[in-house]
Amino acid sequence: MTTTQMSHQATDKQVSYALSLLAKAGYGTRYMDASFKKLGASMRERSGTVADWLHSMNKSEIGSLIDNLK
Repeated sequence: MTTTQMSHQATDKQVSYALSLLAKAGYGTRYMDASFKKLGASMRERSGTVADWLHSMNKSEIGSLIDNLK
């Protein structure tokens, strides 16, 4: 992965904040389930962990998720 690609990935701080907002909203924070479809997670993504899904996002995507969860 190039430096440019890495700079567009979600930061650890964003992922931690998103996890805390998900927990506060009543979502699981370890494994994903069907409820994550409302947040835009595909069926394939929902077969993984919440942290992996959040880390796969770019800064814009995770920023939108955080705004929606606030």
